[in-house]
Amino acid sequence: MQIPDKLKIGGRNYSILYPHKFTDSSVVLYGLHDPQGQTIKIASQDEFGIDRHKQAQSHTFVHELLHAIDDVYNNSRLTQWEKGEETIDQLAEGLLQVIRDNELDFWGKQL
Repeated sequence: MQIPDKLKIGGRNYSILYPHKFTDSSVVLYGLHDPQGQTIKIASQDEFGIDRHKQAQSHTFVHELLHAIDDVYNNSRLTQWEKGEETIDQLAEGLLQVIRDNELDFWGKQL
């Protein structure tokens, strides 16, 4: 999966900061959705400076993308739910599996 530089989600223009190095947090982060700044940040390396597998990076991107979609279209209701983060993670894994196993390319051909 190719991670883009920008996305339009609803009426909002998002910047995708990839690869991003998280240095301003006391917790380990691989991705972050920032609704106020309309950015999605994705790390290409782990906390030890080792390159993360491309599949892990893709999962993180889809995960943060789902957070952004939830924010724009659902007023972050899913994220605010007790199991919201877990549900977003499960949806990201499922969506990534369908995309990869079916070799879906949303950008190459017009339907």
